[in-house]
Parts: sequence; C-alpha cells; structure tokens
Amino acid sequence: MQPIERDVETLRKIPLFAGLPTARLKLIAYTAEVVEFAPGEPIVRQGDPADAVYIVTEGEADVLLRDADGHDIAITTMGRNSLFGETAVLSKGRRTATVRAKERVVTFKISADVFLDLVRQSPEISLQVMTVLAQRLERSSALLQQLQSHS
Repeated sequence: MQPIERDVETLRKIPLFAGLPTARLKLIAYTAEVVEFAPGEPIVRQGDPADAVYIVTEGEADVLLRDADGHDIAITTMGRNSLFGETAVLSKGRRTATVRAKERVVTFKISADVFLDLVRQSPEISLQVMTVLAQRLERSSALLQQLQSHS
C-alpha cells in the first residue's frame, strides 16, 4: 500500500472524516504533517495559540489541566484515531489543556487554515465537530460536578 493510501485509510477511521470522499481525504493527507513525540513530550501546551488540530495515529497522550496551584491534573487519555485541538482552532483562541505523550506518539498535524476550510466546505464535518464538542462539554460538566462534590 502506498503511503498516501495508508494515510487515507487512517483518516477514514476517524469518525470526523469517515463520510468524506476519497479525494477530500487525499487532500487532507497531502496537507497534514506527520509529527512524532517522545514519551513525556508535550504535543500542545495549555495557553498556547492554536495553530493546528492533531490526530493521534499511534500511541497515547494524556490531557492535562493546570490547577490554581500550578499542578497538572490528568483528565483523560487520547488514543489512536483521537482528534484534539479543534476547540481552540474553532474559537481562534488558546489551548484549553496540555496534551503530553505517555509513550511514543505519532500524529497528523492539520493546520488551522486547512481544518477551518474543511469545516466550512463539509456539512458532515461541521455536524461531527458539534457532536464531539457537545460530548466533551457533557464530560467536562460531569467532571466539574465530581470535583465540586469532593470539596
């Protein structure tokens, strides 16, 4: 299998991109940068400007939030085929969490401009993004309730 075909098949496994035509997936694969991270290395840092979204193609990474005392608290783990960074890109804001490699992690890095073009041009992607954001909001609300009940 050619590298571009392998990348297209990887993208097809991501729920956000599953319904896209092959030509669109090839475009994403051509424009995405493959970036590797060593264990313990940050992929993105909380507070940094959002310049891209990432898809984990190999390995696992922890999502960390910094508390008021400056400690990082692990809130979830991103595994293979996980997408992250879309919230900050869509809001043109800053990273809301740090994502750090637990082990060797390989990602597709898709620039903010390419991702925003995809969202504008593909109703399917827009709906999937809204679904992902709603699910994360529900999880965040549940986590906040747990934390409040322990204080």
